[in-house]
Amino acid sequence: METHEIMQIAAFIPDYQSGAGHGIKIFYRDGSTGWIHCSFRSYIKKLAKTFTVNLQEARRRYGAVIGRKNLIPLVLSPFLLFVPLKARKPLVPGDPAYGYFRLRSVQDVVSTPQSCLLLLEGGHTLPIIQSYRATCSHLRKARKLEAYLLEQYLQLMDHEANVELLQKTIDRDQL
Repeated sequence: METHEIMQIAAFIPDYQSGAGHGIKIFYRDGSTGWIHCSFRSYIKKLAKTFTVNLQEARRRYGAVIGRKNLIPLVLSPFLLFVPLKARKPLVPGDPAYGYFRLRSVQDVVSTPQSCLLLLEGGHTLPIIQSYRATCSHLRKARKLEAYLLEQYLQLMDHEANVELLQKTIDRDQL
């Protein structure tokens, strides 16, 4: 698995296909989809390995930042966070129910009578099997974590690099 491939993912959810079994459905930022035959935990471990992330340490550290012990966003870099949201009802106990959605690919959350819809980059519309309020809460906590990570990242950079980065951002926003 390559870094540039992971950067194109808008979301990945557990999926069951008749004849193939359990796997992962991947929604890409360009609007396409894919399916791979792999366990959900193995896939998350592969993503973490690609970015040399220690999952246990990340859960401990980032859980403290957002005040949660469970459903901690998957942080691969300060600009690449995946938020866990309930994407399906498991067929049997032990099956994964939560999918991971790239925070920066989430364009909108739409309330529906029983749950909500997530609008993603690439034109994907996915039903979420949890309340609108819970979904928005998860996204707010992920944004808080992203702000924390970016602040930590900027503190590590030297002053000249910070000024240059801010100037480029200002110039880009003025276009």
